[in-house]
Amino acid sequence: MSQSFAHNNGTSNMSYLRPSNGNNKSARALIAASFALTTMITASGAFLPHPSFPPPSLPSQRSSCSSASSCSSIILQAHHGQSSSLNYSHGDDVLLPPSPKRDNRTAAATTRTKPPQRLPNGGRITLVGAGPGLPDLLTLAAHRVLSDPDALVVVDRLVSKEIREVIAGEVRVARKYPGCAEQAQEEIYEWCKGGLREGRHVVRLKIGDPFVFGRGGEEVLEFRKFGVDPVVIPGVSAAFSAPLLGSIPVTHRGISNQVVMCTGYGRNNTSPDLIRYHEEQTVVFLMAVGRLRELCRNLVSKAGYPKDTPVGIVERAGCPEQRTVVGTMDTIADLAERYDVKPPSTIVVGEVVNVLLTEEDYDSFGGEEGVVVGGGGVISGVADWQSYFGQ
Repeated sequence: MSQSFAHNNGTSNMSYLRPSNGNNKSARALIAASFALTTMITASGAFLPHPSFPPPSLPSQRSSCSSASSCSSIILQAHHGQSSSLNYSHGDDVLLPPSPKRDNRTAAATTRTKPPQRLPNGGRITLVGAGPGLPDLLTLAAHRVLSDPDALVVVDRLVSKEIREVIAGEVRVARKYPGCAEQAQEEIYEWCKGGLREGRHVVRLKIGDPFVFGRGGEEVLEFRKFGVDPVVIPGVSAAFSAPLLGSIPVTHRGISNQVVMCTGYGRNNTSPDLIRYHEEQTVVFLMAVGRLRELCRNLVSKAGYPKDTPVGIVERAGCPEQRTVVGTMDTIADLAERYDVKPPSTIVVGEVVNVLLTEEDYDSFGGEEGVVVGGGGVISGVADWQSYFGQ
């Protein structure tokens, strides 16, 4: 049995344990050893580890101590848990734990709380990924939500008409065209707020995976400002599924051992940083077909890509009118113009482009064009999934 005492003799403020049994030599020896140890550590500029103490950068903010014993008293007081304060003082000496360096984003992340997922009037939001365009590639959860006849479904214009035909409720399509994306985004938010005021189930439907260059996170934060935390249903990302629907795997043993995903447009329509060339690397560009020529020119002149690097474009992946245009860094922009390639399109750069494609693919899907001279070509169509599964 032991008792805790505080001793203040005008020069130190010391908390320690005294055994109730004065003959307990082991306890006294332990206290004496603690004094010796803490004095030695303090003199060397180190501090005892303690769960409530800040990281090792703490000594840099310690003012000079008049004596080792006065410093040790401060350490012991913290070490034995006699004070819950983060500021320890003795006379004119102040020990301040360092404030963690946090920018505004970090501070906001640690202080904000999530609103409820459902408003008192029943209003709620579900943020759904539509996948690349084929209804059969919707997740079961997404299909269930889109089948709600009472839902208000706010849809991006690039979501395929085949998926829009699955929707049972009211549909509003946002016309996000180049140059008016911000205005369209504000319209989307107004539609969502209106639905929430009416106590409706608002479904925000976005192409692919909304959180891969799709403003998914931005919309979650905005919806929270409305007072509701959206439920998120992930979608199959076009970055991986679209190339494969065009017979282009993004990795292949001995050909590509790494994949990099990039967007063609940064914030405020800026160009993204270029990815340096690596022979065994695949680069997938989303939302980049509108500046394809500029992109290829910069990759060759600034990022070291050989002009004969294979490039494939999968247009409207998973839709009946899907096409795959194949060329090189030097020819693909001309081919895209010739075949009038439009969004949504996924661009794949790297040797994987030619791994699975054969001349037979071009001949069977290429229509009147077939194999294009110069190593590029166009493949049209996608497998009839209903026929394949016998439906």
